[in-house]
Amino acid sequence: MPTLSARPRRLVIADDSAEMRWLVRATIGSRFDDVVEAADGRALMWQLLRASFHDQRDLFVITDLAMPGYHGLDVLDAWRELERDAPTVVITAFPSLAVRERAARLGVVVLAKPFSTAALRATIREAGHGAR
Repeated sequence: MPTLSARPRRLVIADDSAEMRWLVRATIGSRFDDVVEAADGRALMWQLLRASFHDQRDLFVITDLAMPGYHGLDVLDAWRELERDAPTVVITAFPSLAVRERAARLGVVVLAKPFSTAALRATIREAGHGAR
């Protein structure tokens, strides 16, 4: 299995579906040194802040769009205001043009649900190559 060019050490998976978090972890979790999960937007923000200020680990983020608390793009927008950045994939069942445009402005890749594990791996490679 190909690895990311600059291997991020921590994967943050945010989705309100435990099954989706499991699928992502089972598909690509072995590519990372550490995997943490968040079940809503608040927990995602906490994981991002914790990693940014305490762990100082390189991150890769996979987040759902529609979650309780805060939407994934709202969290990413707020996090980027703190001048933080990480390769990111937003997974959503609602990949509207507005969502895709907002994601592009944030520099994140959108993956529409439902998706195959092959599509997830390909999208991870795509997003990883754009990492700063």
